[in-house]
Amino acid sequence: MLNDRPFVAVLGLAALFSTVAAQTAPATPPAAPATTTSAAALAVTDASVASALAVEISGFVKGRLVDCPKTLKLGSSAVCLYAQNTLPVLRPLLRGKLVGRTVGDWKSGVGDKSASLLLKVGGKSAFVLLAQLGSADSLVVVDTVRASATPAAVSSMPAGVVKGQPYVLDSDLKGLVNVVALGGNTFRLSSVAGGQVITVASGKKSATMQSGSVELPQAPVFDGKNLLFPLEGLRSLACTVTPAQNGSTVACGASSANIKPIVF
Repeated sequence: MLNDRPFVAVLGLAALFSTVAAQTAPATPPAAPATTTSAAALAVTDASVASALAVEISGFVKGRLVDCPKTLKLGSSAVCLYAQNTLPVLRPLLRGKLVGRTVGDWKSGVGDKSASLLLKVGGKSAFVLLAQLGSADSLVVVDTVRASATPAAVSSMPAGVVKGQPYVLDSDLKGLVNVVALGGNTFRLSSVAGGQVITVASGKKSATMQSGSVELPQAPVFDGKNLLFPLEGLRSLACTVTPAQNGSTVACGASSANIKPIVF
């Protein structure tokens, strides 16, 4: 994965990450609030905001979820995407798509190989970091900045998603499962190993297979750009799902991949 891939851009991105933290941190320590919120509640809120924002951005950049490089020392709520595009293309694309939520403009790192953009999402501070990996691919990092002890309400979670349950994006299933949009928020999924085909509808746990109907653990959700499919639902396609150190290993026949599920 990216942790094993040597690239100088990530080092520049680490410097930008420090700059982002400095820009969003309060100048003086705030007074202790009368009512405190548990660290666990804050973590859930941060993860929800970052996850929802990452799903949205993934649709814009056609990104694939990957493990975040350890070099960046990001928080547990951070989400990393691999995108086959360059910074000169990604910067104006995301700036335009996220209009109304941006705080200022992109700030570029040394050599213009990395960039950061601050955001305000649901009352929370967030950021997007970009790092050029090669001539035609980039790393996109999405995370929140904890600037307050009071969590804001999260309104960007796609309707129908079950909080705390793992989902995978249709783009993450490439090479494992073929996903075809049939219209009317209905999709056909077929394992690359052959044999198993399932037809699902957004918002409905009940799905159709050649042998009859099947009940999925959670309903798939289509947010207008991405299909979010319940991780455990892949077992209906005769795929195996095994917990891994970072994410889950999904195997469909002879094909397998490490996938980082997204949890709201």
